[in-house]
Amino acid sequence: MSLHPSVGTTAQHVAAIAFGVVLIDAVSKVSASYLASLNYANGIIIPVPNPDFSLGIASASAPIMLAVSTVGIFVFGGYTLWRALHRYLSVWIPGFLIGGATANLVDRMLFGAVHDWLDLVKVVVNVADLAILAGLVGYFASLAIAGRQRRHQR
Repeated sequence: MSLHPSVGTTAQHVAAIAFGVVLIDAVSKVSASYLASLNYANGIIIPVPNPDFSLGIASASAPIMLAVSTVGIFVFGGYTLWRALHRYLSVWIPGFLIGGATANLVDRMLFGAVHDWLDLVKVVVNVADLAILAGLVGYFASLAIAGRQRRHQR
């Protein structure tokens, strides 16, 4: 399949969504810290640094985590961007994935840890984590829908 004539527009939409995720994540982290400093957190907002990967289930040295994150953004983010450019995915999927991963990478680069703040009882997450989760759900749902459509076309 060839690229759609509006490749530039698609890439711009993905970039805008990714930038929006990074911006919203940064504002939410600053806001959560501020609210916690005023004792307005009420148990839902618990700012905590997370130096590990994936909800604390994997860890490595800082340079390795930065390298793995960067490679992951370029490889999987690039792959989902390619799929969006070829109209196999909606633009919000790579936007959320790239934006969320980039937001956490920037946090890790600047502070040595990702700042989580939203207490979901079993885990503490941030907006970037939720964007990545939503992007993954969208990605796998699109695979399932495409597979179902191929089976019905036979």
